[in-house]
Formats: sequence, structure tokens, C-alpha cells
Amino acid sequence: MRTRVAAAALSAALLFALVACAPEEPAEPTPTPTSAFATEDEAFAAAEETYRAYVDALNARHADPAAKPDPTDYLIEDALEAELDTQRLLEEEGRAIVGTATVARFAGARASGNLAEIAAIVCLDVSESRLVDDNGIDVTPTDRPEVFALDVAFVRVGDQLAISDSSVASDQTC
Repeated sequence: MRTRVAAAALSAALLFALVACAPEEPAEPTPTPTSAFATEDEAFAAAEETYRAYVDALNARHADPAAKPDPTDYLIEDALEAELDTQRLLEEEGRAIVGTATVARFAGARASGNLAEIAAIVCLDVSESRLVDDNGIDVTPTDRPEVFALDVAFVRVGDQLAISDSSVASDQTC
């Protein structure tokens, strides 16, 4: 084992020496990352557009599981994992969501300096949606709020935004 570590260290040292001694070529300019949005307002508008498109895709999937676009197309990171977990759980329990949800309010909350990360408070109205079992019987929890606030995080992926996280915003009201 020590021989492998020593050999790897020696190889790394030789590679460094060769690179360090190589004649220096003129450096090509590296592009400076720029914001996909000119202003915070543009970033918030893009985040709202992304979230509304996601809700539309989710509603379409509830009506027809083969509908496109797939709601997961708008998700990344924790939001994607949570959606996939929810889909698995609904399947395992023989449940489905029917009806529609609507964005009642969207308010940009925070943006990083380079506008690559956006946070918003979304009021989601689920009053027209229900949870049903395999027999179509409504099993929606009676204490489920009809409208609730979500803290939603977005990250820039290329020139687009993707939803990276979403959680109930218990400190917000709609």
C-alpha cells in the first residue's frame, strides 16, 4: 500500500515538474460568468414563470400520467428527490391526486448577488385538488389547508432556472 501511495505521489510530483517547466503558452482569456438576468426583477419573473410552468405540468400529469412536459423537468436537487419520493409513496399506497392546484401568489424574496440563486414565497391553492384511493374515494385529510405558503428555492442551470427546494413556510401566511 505504501508503495502505491509513494508511486502516486512521485507521479504527481513529476507531472507537476513537467508542467511547471513547460514553456508558457499565451493564456486564452477565460469567459467571465454573467448573469442570465439583467435585474433582480427579471430573475424573480423567470422564477415565477418556472414555478407556474411546473404547476401546470403537475396538473396535467394528475389528469393524464403520460402528459408532457414531465413536472420533474423543472426540478433539481432536493426538490427532484422529494417529488420522486412522493410519486413512489402515492403508488405504493394506491393513491392519486386529482384536480388542480393554482399559484395564488408569487413573491420574490431573495436573490444571490449574481442572480444564480433565487428564493420566493409561493401561495399555492390546492382547494380544487383531492387525494383519492384506488376506488376513487376521497381520502384527503380533513385538516389540510386549502391554501398554504411555500418557501421555494431556484438555481440557475444554464440560462434557465430550476426548482431546487420547496418547503412549507410556516412563518408566512397567504
